[in-house]
Amino acid sequence: MINSISNTEWLAHLATSWALFGLIWTIQLSHYPSFRFVDEDQFSVFHLHHTRSITLVVMPLMLLELGLVFWQNYQTNWSWIWVVPLVLVLLIWASTFFISVPLHTQLEGGKNLDVIKKLVDTNWIRTILWSVKVGWVSYFFLKT
Repeated sequence: MINSISNTEWLAHLATSWALFGLIWTIQLSHYPSFRFVDEDQFSVFHLHHTRSITLVVMPLMLLELGLVFWQNYQTNWSWIWVVPLVLVLLIWASTFFISVPLHTQLEGGKNLDVIKKLVDTNWIRTILWSVKVGWVSYFFLKT
């Protein structure tokens, strides 16, 4: 089942997974915590810039990741090796749109340290899920 995935597909999936892994750890350890240090009078402008610019980087990668994992499941007749990363990706999407996006919506109104803390704390969900996913995909790539 693993070998039915072409090298190009494997490499695309690995590159996407590692890109999102690096991005989420940067966001988790540096960017989101830095929200606390932006002046209140500049926060709305800063946050608008953040949400627009990060969406341009993250959304194409997340869409590509989702497409790849669905395609690889289809190609392998929903082999458990690919179902696991699919479940992880779906959990990441759920966390993004049901937790992170609503918190960002709250921050559109201005700086709120409680909401920023929730954003940092709940972003660990996505950070851990993407870490597990990149480990999983990398492990099975190395096994092939």
